[in-house]
Amino acid sequence: MSARASAVKLTKSTKVFMQSWDQVKSYWGDRRQREFEKDFMETLPDDVSAAIRVIEEIDKILTRARRDCEE
Repeated sequence: MSARASAVKLTKSTKVFMQSWDQVKSYWGDRRQREFEKDFMETLPDDVSAAIRVIEEIDKILTRARRDCEE
């Protein structure tokens, strides 16, 4: 799987996960749920975006390395 394909898969998986979380939190509505949401779920989109930026940078580096090795 290419780095770009991994980024796309991560984006789609995160979207599905966030939708699932919306369903879960409707059943789990206590203090622990709110702590979990604050500690993990609220930061997840930003964390995934940061990871995708790194994946895209790695993809650029790998592309350059492949091109350099072909010459």
